[in-house]
Amino acid sequence: MRKRFVKVVLFGALTFAATTSFISCKDYDDDIKRIDNEIGQINQSLTDLKTAIGNNGVKSVSYDAATGTLTIVDSNDKSVSCKIAQNLPEYSLEIKDGKVILKKDGSDVSSATLPSAEVADSFDPTKLTINAEGEVLYDGAKTGVKIPKATSSIASIKKDGVIIGYTVTENGVPSNFYIEDALPLTSLVFVPEAYLSGVEAMRATNLTYDKWTVNTQAVTEKGEIWNAPANPASNSNITPDMVAYYHVNPIGVTMKQISKLVLSADDKEFVGTRATDFNIANIDLEKCSITDGILKVVFNGNSEAIQKIDASKITVMNLKATVEVNGGSKTVASDYAAIYKSILKDFVLANAQDAGVHKAHLYGADATNTKAGLVGKAEDAIAKDPLCEVAYNNKEGIDLSKWVETHYTEWTDANPMKQIGTGDKTIANDKLADYGLKLVYSLSDYYKGDNKTLQSSFFANLNGSVLTAKVGSITEDPIAAVGRMPLVRVELQNASNGEVVNVGWIKVMITRGDVAGTDYPKACGDLNLQCTPKTWNLTFDEMNVHIYQKLGLTKEDFHAIYELKSTSTNPSGQKVATLKAGEYGEVVELNDADPNVETVCLAWTVTDVDQLNAIAKDGQMIATATYQPKNDKSRADVTITFTASVKSPSASFDTGSKNTEYWYNNMNNIRMNTVVPGVTPNDCSFSVNVDNVFEGNKPSFKLNNTVSDDFKLANISYQYIFSAENNNVKVMGNDGKEYTLTVTANGKELRGNTALVAKIVGTNVEYQETPEAKAILNISAHDVAPFTAKLDMVLTNKCNMRLPMTDGQFNAEFLRPINVFANEGKYFVDATDEGYTVKMLDLVYLTDWRDYKFAKGTSASGVAYDGSAYYDYYKVQSIVADIANITTNMNGNDIETKKLSEVTNQIDIKQANSSVVGDYGTITYKNNGSNVQAFKVKIPVVVTYKWGTVKTAVYMDVQKTEGN
Repeated sequence: MRKRFVKVVLFGALTFAATTSFISCKDYDDDIKRIDNEIGQINQSLTDLKTAIGNNGVKSVSYDAATGTLTIVDSNDKSVSCKIAQNLPEYSLEIKDGKVILKKDGSDVSSATLPSAEVADSFDPTKLTINAEGEVLYDGAKTGVKIPKATSSIASIKKDGVIIGYTVTENGVPSNFYIEDALPLTSLVFVPEAYLSGVEAMRATNLTYDKWTVNTQAVTEKGEIWNAPANPASNSNITPDMVAYYHVNPIGVTMKQISKLVLSADDKEFVGTRATDFNIANIDLEKCSITDGILKVVFNGNSEAIQKIDASKITVMNLKATVEVNGGSKTVASDYAAIYKSILKDFVLANAQDAGVHKAHLYGADATNTKAGLVGKAEDAIAKDPLCEVAYNNKEGIDLSKWVETHYTEWTDANPMKQIGTGDKTIANDKLADYGLKLVYSLSDYYKGDNKTLQSSFFANLNGSVLTAKVGSITEDPIAAVGRMPLVRVELQNASNGEVVNVGWIKVMITRGDVAGTDYPKACGDLNLQCTPKTWNLTFDEMNVHIYQKLGLTKEDFHAIYELKSTSTNPSGQKVATLKAGEYGEVVELNDADPNVETVCLAWTVTDVDQLNAIAKDGQMIATATYQPKNDKSRADVTITFTASVKSPSASFDTGSKNTEYWYNNMNNIRMNTVVPGVTPNDCSFSVNVDNVFEGNKPSFKLNNTVSDDFKLANISYQYIFSAENNNVKVMGNDGKEYTLTVTANGKELRGNTALVAKIVGTNVEYQETPEAKAILNISAHDVAPFTAKLDMVLTNKCNMRLPMTDGQFNAEFLRPINVFANEGKYFVDATDEGYTVKMLDLVYLTDWRDYKFAKGTSASGVAYDGSAYYDYYKVQSIVADIANITTNMNGNDIETKKLSEVTNQIDIKQANSSVVGDYGTITYKNNGSNVQAFKVKIPVVVTYKWGTVKTAVYMDVQKTEGN
């Protein structure tokens, strides 16, 4: 009997009262070093054992402690051994009376009760495992018992005193050798084919078909012809044995352990049960088998008594297996599963290798994949491309069964029948026998050409479904078969009487086999960015040495076999290679004027655009020219891969170019301001020449690396632009709105919500007088957080290619031209004659971006100035108190939020002559009501000037009513 090699988890195979003995290399013993030295090579030995055993399975395992030899005997009685450690101390693990007991040399070391208090009848050995720390687990829970942890050990697994396997571990890596027949069957789990009303189910089938017959098998250019049923009437049928499949547990159970299999059936109603007329004949164990842990049960019975699919009852069955255990027997039962009857028909052979959602049928098999009028004719396949290919020197051949599968449709046994599911269903080749079907493969001869060269019988051998090449009777190195296309007929047959259910054809191409190509990497080195295209040539010596010679071909042979993969030519008529996606430039084939003598070479050209695109990524350029075989598909492509690195030049400001006194914030910021009063032009304009912040009023630069002549500084010009980094920056305006900045494509305009904010003209940055620009400019004083935009210094050469700068970006701070402040100590007095009046210019004072007051004064550095004309220079149009929004603390209110008008309507505050330049009027307080005690008011003040508005607030005391 064939047995398998199985990898199992230690303890996973134990049953109740089983004993597992451990021969350990470490832990409690004094001779650790000796043992480690002896076992040091065990991993390689075990690998050799596994290789020697292969898939033959294990028949027996034995260990000789005296010699340290582990011996494995496979199912073919082949013996393989390896040396391991000798006379190692013995440890054992026993499961007894619901306890886990660890022993050393027969004496208890430790014990613990199983976590779930299991007893003999319910103990499940498959739940017993050990983790990496050596802790014994039951159903995943720790038992409290720990095996002495050993990086190297040998464990003999025993059941009732019989060794059933060994687990050998070296440096924590286990290798397991296991004898399958030692483990008894514990459970059966049904494998469903379908679900019937939600119940797992199998089917009893009846196959109906009309047989195909031979018309002629004459050898012609069009090949043989078969008679396909024109009007199928399902005159033939097959009623195969019924087959049910069950998972066996443990997986190593074999048929020799099972002495009897019994299936019993019932018809189940929604309520209650009744006896069924579906009788199952005795199961013939010879027809049953276990493969890869799956039990196949073959049986027959009165299928007519099975409840119909649309009935109110369903027929169910379960399987009982009698197994031999400890000299006695026990019965293991499966779960219940449904069984239903169905009709299979419309059988057709299909291409199992087809990648489509609905696999194409074989040529000639039916009208789905067949040219009109060619059903049942080999001509259909002869006219089509081969489905597969095999090398002429492939002695193992090609197994055509991998290209074939059987399709069918399934129907209920009701009248009228209804299709079950949609479209085709599939029977795998290894399941055909379950349905009473088989596949038969035959060479289908035809000839080609006027000399009538036979394509099948002369150039192919067919052994079952395996095709190999030949030439007549020559099978050793049949090179002349290359290019021939034999045809194989596939018949789906009734296994019992040979009637043909369906026919299809497979066309096979015999090839040279995989002939290696070659790949020559043409490294072109570094290229300094330049304006003009750059060309590299694959030279004659490279083509001859690395292509022709490496392939073992002459130049004439190479170009007879290969051609450049190309879909276009350039204006000179040269072939242009088809490059892969994402590659650079153009590769052309250079044919010499004398093609009989000279070498065909290649030239790779990259333009300035290619160079710039590469720099934008990683600077690496690649182009792959491919020579592909013209007709011989067995040959691999030949590729020449050009590579080059584009070196991007860079520059920076020359040392000392930045005039340090004009730069702020670690030389990263420059400041923009309106023209100083009295300096031409004396118009409060906001236009700043950026050149002025550099020494000599012009920037100077230095190159940081080697460059092409195109980037020498003599060929470089400069300009300023707004950086793209300004895009999508959000700023607030003093009008309460949020503005999103954008930069135009040329970098010359900065916008906020589409409105122009600033622009660059020549080397000047000019701030704009749009409402949006003014709102952004006046959001903050110059000494707090002025509006800032990023500028880029852009260097370009004569072909308008950009020379990147390492320090070419800096910030421009736009200083608010004027500031407004509240004078302290100003107040109103209640109940004075005609009200109490205060001048606006006593209430607030103005300064400009230099902190010069709008009056005669002295600067912080001691310079005397006369700022009385600044009102006119900065075009201060008005200073207005926002009367409606005056707030107060009267009556205990919050002066920041409570409006005076909401507290009382008896207090009247008015302003006069707010737009008189140089004076800006007065503000008067009157109380038209009762006596009042002292309180405070907050008066918002708005100053409007050429560049927008500036806001402040004045806090004033209102003194109590006079005389009270």
